[in-house]
Amino acid sequence: MKAIGAELPDDERFLGAEIEVYDSGRFSAMTGDHIAGTPRTTRECQSFIDILADEFATVAEGTPDQLLREPERSKDELSDVESTNDIQDVFDAIQHTGPRDIRLQSTVTHERGDGTASLDPSWAHSKSGTRLAQVGDGWVYRKGMSGLDALQLVALEERIITRVDEYPTGEDFWTAVDALRQRGAHVPEYEPKEGEPVSTLPLARLMALDPSERKRAARKRGLDWPTTAEARNRLRNRIFQAMRHGEDVVIDAPTALGKTYTVATELWLNHSDVTDDSPVVHFSETREARDGAAASSRSATGVTAATLKGRKERCPVARGDHDPADNDDEEDPAVVITMDGTPASAWFDSVCDGRGVPFSTAHAYLSERNDQGIEPPCCEEDAECPAKSQWNGVPRDDDSGETTVDVVHATHQFANVPSLVRNCNVVFDERPDFTLDISNDRIQRGVTSFLKAAGTPARTWESFVQLAQHSGTETDAANERDATQAKLDYQPSREWYLENTDAHTVAPALARAIWKALRDKPNANGRRSATVSHNPPRLDGSVHENDGWNRVWVTVVLDEDNRVRTIRAAPDLSLARCVIGLDAHPSAPLWQRNTRPDITTEPLLDADERRLWRRFERGLTVVQVGEATRPLASGEYFDEDGTRAVLGHLHETYADAFRTVITASSVESRTKQLLRGVGVEDAETMHYGEEKSRNDFGDEKVGLVNGSIDPGDDYVLDLLAECELDASPETVETDTGEVRRAHGREFVGNDAETAREILASVRENHVAQAAGRYARNADDPTNTATVFVRTDAVPDGFADLQVPGVQWVATDIQRRVIEELRERREATARELACSTGVSKRHVAKTLARLLDGGSVECREGVGEYGADVYSADTTPSGVVDLGSDEIANGGVWDTYTWSFAIRPPVGSEPSRPASPTDADATEEGSGWGESPG
Repeated sequence: MKAIGAELPDDERFLGAEIEVYDSGRFSAMTGDHIAGTPRTTRECQSFIDILADEFATVAEGTPDQLLREPERSKDELSDVESTNDIQDVFDAIQHTGPRDIRLQSTVTHERGDGTASLDPSWAHSKSGTRLAQVGDGWVYRKGMSGLDALQLVALEERIITRVDEYPTGEDFWTAVDALRQRGAHVPEYEPKEGEPVSTLPLARLMALDPSERKRAARKRGLDWPTTAEARNRLRNRIFQAMRHGEDVVIDAPTALGKTYTVATELWLNHSDVTDDSPVVHFSETREARDGAAASSRSATGVTAATLKGRKERCPVARGDHDPADNDDEEDPAVVITMDGTPASAWFDSVCDGRGVPFSTAHAYLSERNDQGIEPPCCEEDAECPAKSQWNGVPRDDDSGETTVDVVHATHQFANVPSLVRNCNVVFDERPDFTLDISNDRIQRGVTSFLKAAGTPARTWESFVQLAQHSGTETDAANERDATQAKLDYQPSREWYLENTDAHTVAPALARAIWKALRDKPNANGRRSATVSHNPPRLDGSVHENDGWNRVWVTVVLDEDNRVRTIRAAPDLSLARCVIGLDAHPSAPLWQRNTRPDITTEPLLDADERRLWRRFERGLTVVQVGEATRPLASGEYFDEDGTRAVLGHLHETYADAFRTVITASSVESRTKQLLRGVGVEDAETMHYGEEKSRNDFGDEKVGLVNGSIDPGDDYVLDLLAECELDASPETVETDTGEVRRAHGREFVGNDAETAREILASVRENHVAQAAGRYARNADDPTNTATVFVRTDAVPDGFADLQVPGVQWVATDIQRRVIEELRERREATARELACSTGVSKRHVAKTLARLLDGGSVECREGVGEYGADVYSADTTPSGVVDLGSDEIANGGVWDTYTWSFAIRPPVGSEPSRPASPTDADATEEGSGWGESPG
């Protein structure tokens, strides 16, 4: 026989012509005569049928991979299973459900002796009443020859789905499963482990395909993702749309997509239809990020930009260039500037940072009253200080009022400058945080100083608190309370702010906010909160015709001891033309507290698109190690032995390709020591808090994110109080009657979900941002990375794979046994005991543990005198068992519970350095000592 390859001919009589293949029920007639020149024997051609099926088989969009392979458990094994935390059991039960197991709404119109039948589908019109065929354990929709399983058929009858070429996904999947049960099918109830992500993405299958075939295979399953260019174009279009319509929105776009670059390199002056001829002001979180954005603007053809910098970056006096020498052996600068004997830079720090006085005001005051009685060197010859002159024509021309540059770059704190917000297109790159770091002692001194300046009856902090909480009437205390409240709108003089060391520009607002909070009842968590509007004093005499043009919203949270927990002074952005946020993992409550109360969040890519883009376009694979949260904010729970085991294992696996770790600052130095201790010579670390400003891990092929940072319940409760939300930590009562925090860090109350989101904004988002430090160049197909994340504090669906992690750490004695077994390759327990000096009983216990974990092999009774012989071919490196039963190359698709792909231990025959993507590139598993590929 010969195979003929040809396109199906176009024929209007056979629209949508298709290929049909049958393994029964169809027959071919042949003479049996031999054709000269052809073989006389037949040969196995299953591979051709497999290729044909892969190319042309009808697979409904969204069909999970589990339903395209043989069930793992039999129908009998599942018959007594009522609930399960293994989603594979659900898929297996669906596959086992046949025509005899369920009741259908579709009517049987013809039955045949071979068990097949024709049905009239209840969801579609069929003139013949035979469009649906029952064949074997399934069904075929004859129009288009689409195979249907029981779940699809019931979903169609229940109108959960409307097309025979689609499969129920997401919530529709579970709705269809419930309907299938109601029709008589036995499908176990799925009860996932707490926090367990369940994905429906066939990553293992897609990863095994050539990139040119990957998209086609994904589309057959109803999956697709944008290219990097398409995603960036989508981002640009969404920013344009939001700006054109004056929206307040946070665009949730993944890292490495070019959010900063998109804003910084646009010729905004050419898009008046988008900007309404208003300035575009790009606020960055850090100076480094601001300078990176400015560099992108400079590199873009035709783009004009202005970069606003802080006082120490622009003004040499504020920077300390004209401070007197610190030591006697150093020479003073040519011109020295001091204020009341204090070096000028230190005086600026105390006035601007310590009291909140605007730099322009402080600079003018110093120019008038410095000890030297001279013009500051930054203003010589009638020149303006660079810190002031940088504002000339920014963001608008001083005379015409027209926008002068395509984009203005500044850090978040510059959003407090009214001219950068009023009628501007405001873009925040990453979420701003406008909380003020002021100690309680400093707060009390500032408020008390203000009360004295205002002439209130309350002259101390204690009397202020007592009067605020006094509820009586017609008493002396009530009169003092009312008199104090009447004085809280007092505006101190310019000299008070500049000359009183206890003064602060926010002190008047703090007095009013704290007073208001103390007058209110505490919430269920003992917090009081209040927000007041505040117009910071324009101490340089600057005014504006629009009331509230420089307003900020000051919010305080007090605990049950009347101590101030947090202060937030967020600029009023209501006068901005639009507020656009760019964030890879936005927290809506925090964005709303720091920008606009009604700002919304919107994902640029849906969950599947984002994950597939990150994996196959950006080239970043995230592997979750273990199921523990591992909070390391204080360093108290740092697992040094387990960390050493993981570091050593990664070093053995990836050699020089692994050298970087991101972790909490509390354990960063110890982690670096451990890296060096396991043999990593060029070790580099980064700590949480740096992950948004550093990109020096962008070219690393392998990395580890170890542990998480947990802000604690107080952080969440303070934000809940700010937002006036109802949620409290979940508690349990012990056998002794003690009430404790429940395990799992859950919250209860009407707003428990928001509380969880606030907690996640610190834990999960920091981890996700840290993992995003790798594979930063989505344009370079060789810039790929695998990041191992040793915490379960990750956003839902963020991890592509999951491995068990450190299951146990060997003791020194156990390590001697392991190393000896590795060196000998195989041995009996007696031989190991003799060569190591360890008791035979201890050797047996060690071998039993390794055997239970699948880390060694045992051949029973083949040794001398019938002794068991243990093989070292699968022996781990001596310190850790990371789970050998499910090697990364043979993954469990649904929950991504994969193990490390283990390479030969040190001392064995060397092999090529493993590519990080080898860990998930094929379907077949390997042993501990094998090198895949």
